[in-house]
Amino acid sequence: MKQKRNYSLTAKERKAKRYAEQNKTPYRVSASGGNHVAKPSSKSASGEQAMLRDQRQTRRSALIVGGVIAVAVILIIVALITPVILFVINPYRGYKDVIARFSLSNGMILEYVIDEDEYDTAATNFIFLATNKYFDNTVFYDAQGGWLRFGGYESQPTDGSSNLSDYKRSRHHAQNTDYCKNFSALPNNRFNKVTDKFGYRLRADSDGKNKNMLERAGSLAYRYNDTATEFQFYYGDFAETVPGEIKGIECTMVGHALNDDTIKNIQAIARTAKLNTSISSGYQWKPPTPTIKIESVKVYNLNDSKWKNFDFLKYVNGNDKNGSRRLTSWVGIN
Repeated sequence: MKQKRNYSLTAKERKAKRYAEQNKTPYRVSASGGNHVAKPSSKSASGEQAMLRDQRQTRRSALIVGGVIAVAVILIIVALITPVILFVINPYRGYKDVIARFSLSNGMILEYVIDEDEYDTAATNFIFLATNKYFDNTVFYDAQGGWLRFGGYESQPTDGSSNLSDYKRSRHHAQNTDYCKNFSALPNNRFNKVTDKFGYRLRADSDGKNKNMLERAGSLAYRYNDTATEFQFYYGDFAETVPGEIKGIECTMVGHALNDDTIKNIQAIARTAKLNTSISSGYQWKPPTPTIKIESVKVYNLNDSKWKNFDFLKYVNGNDKNGSRRLTSWVGIN
């Protein structure tokens, strides 16, 4: 009787067996005595392919859902910050009127409605100067007789003069050669000398001289008769003793305060005004103290059809709504 022989598994067979166990395929002994791993059935292969397809579909679905969520989050963020951005660009977006916003060195804000339709000549002059930064970094130079005045003074007056149009009493844009030369909104080649740029005088608007409007707290007026660039806010009298010269100043309306806070602010500024004792003759200036600067004036809600390519020289040589020429004179223009 032959003795049954036992064969231990070779390394190759052990490897094949492990592979079979891992892949759940039967480990068979061949008829020739060899060992091999059975090939996966077609049914098993189809299941694996289906599983892989499911995995790929799951990944695609996850990516789509993630993308949708990301887009939704972005849209929500845009919806939240857009009003903030629009407010920063134009805090008066909901108003139909032109609004001027004065930012002052003492932290105050003054907000004015500019009545461009009602007081076309004076309001347009103000907007033209403001949009070209004429009032930026200038001072309030006087507060008396119910009026707080500004318009091109780079510093407070320091000497006396009986001539209201004498800008030599302080440093003023109109007499500052460098400033006038760089004021590109008025071309240098149109003037005999650059300091003639602000030598114009304009006609008053037909309804702008209404005293009931001019002497209403919060009104903004333009001194049209002897200046080109000086304006004033009416704040109320405070029972002041008014010098006779103030009564002779002719003004035309430009606009009015947007809110009560603006009126309270100009009244507070006016109450700080003290007589300038360094002026020994002529007009007795009462500037606010300490000096308050207009840091910037920004204008909102402008009509693009008028202002996009605005030509001030052409405009003032035209006629107002009553058919009268807006410009009465301009010294030194070519």
